[in-house]
Amino acid sequence: MTAKKSSEAGEKLAAEMKIFEQVALEMSARRNPDASHDERCSQIVREASELFGVAPTWTAFYRATLGVDGCIRQLFPTADEMCAYECSDAHEKVLEMLTVLRSRDVPECDPCEQQRMITVRIPKSLHDSICLEANDLKVSVNKLCVTRMLQRVDRQLIPTSSQKRRGRRPGAEYAKTGSAQTQSCDPMGESPDC
Repeated sequence: MTAKKSSEAGEKLAAEMKIFEQVALEMSARRNPDASHDERCSQIVREASELFGVAPTWTAFYRATLGVDGCIRQLFPTADEMCAYECSDAHEKVLEMLTVLRSRDVPECDPCEQQRMITVRIPKSLHDSICLEANDLKVSVNKLCVTRMLQRVDRQLIPTSSQKRRGRRPGAEYAKTGSAQTQSCDPMGESPDC
């Protein structure tokens, strides 16, 4: 891509992001966290539908809906409420929208959000199965794993252990508040964090 095309693409993305952020702000002003469960689910579908129509990237949509500071966690702040929400038709609709956005031919990386890498210890047999499934689906292992991570987890299928917790823990920003700090973004690359 030439520098001119790259600059034009960056300007287009910046304009799209401004529109998206404005819609997200307007939608957040209409939220009613005191509504019934079903009414909050309806709010989420309305908000996600509005955001879906103007989402410049799938990660922008994810942040605004399913992210730690997104509308879903704002309307369903406790673990029990979130679990109940994840069993709803509203959640399925949001995941369908997210899947459509992930299927578009847009860059995998959102210039407004840093990328993170995780390392997971798994047995070779599980790795082989994931590679075979990705090959059968004609997708990358990364895309398959991200898709799996976006799905609801049945808490009853998470093994419990009396042993001391091993491995890396979420960073300090998640320890007390349960959410990451958000930062504004300049898609043109002006911000050192983009």
